[in-house]
Amino acid sequence: MRTLLTFLFLSPMASFAAPYPATSTSALTAPEKGLYFLHKGFSLKTDGSNWLPVALSEESILDTVRFADKNAPDAASLSVRTDRVAKNASLELYTRKWMRDYPSYGFEVLATKQFNLNGSPALIVDMLSRAKNKQIRQVVLKNEDKVAIMTCLDNKDTFSKSLQQCNQIIKTFSWVAPEEKPSLKK
Repeated sequence: MRTLLTFLFLSPMASFAAPYPATSTSALTAPEKGLYFLHKGFSLKTDGSNWLPVALSEESILDTVRFADKNAPDAASLSVRTDRVAKNASLELYTRKWMRDYPSYGFEVLATKQFNLNGSPALIVDMLSRAKNKQIRQVVLKNEDKVAIMTCLDNKDTFSKSLQQCNQIIKTFSWVAPEEKPSLKK
C-alpha cells in the first residue's frame, strides 16, 4: 500500500521532468522559465510572448541570443549580448564610447534615457536607420563588471507593436547573484 501511495504521489512530478537534465524539454532550456541565461549571470523570461530564442549559428547561442516571434521569425527581433567592463566604469561612459560611432554606421540617435530596471542602473538608446527603414531600441544594464545589451529591431512602420513584446521581455531581466547560480560541481 505504501508503494502505491508513493507511486501516486511521485508520478505527476515525474511526468513533467525532462528525460535527461538540461535537454530540450528541461526547464533549464525553456526561456519562458528564466533559467536559460543563468550561466551568463542573469535571468530573462519570455512568459506571455510568442518570442523564442533563434540561433544564427551554433556558436551564436553562446555569445548573443536572438529572440524572434515564432509566427514571424524574420520580422522583429530582440538580441541579448553580454560584455565585461571594469567594475568602476560608469554606464554612461561605456555607452557614450560606442554611441559616437553610430552616425558613421548610418544610425541617428533619437533619444537616450537613464532609469532603473529591477534595481539595476540602465540606459535606453532609441535609434533610427533611415537607409534601411529600421528602428532600434537598445537597453544597456550594468552590474559590477558585467554589461547586458538588449537590442530590439524592427521595420519603422511595425516597430511600436514589436517594441511592446520587447519591453515585456526586457522588464523580466534581473541579474543573478553569484551565490544564486546553480553549480554542476559537487
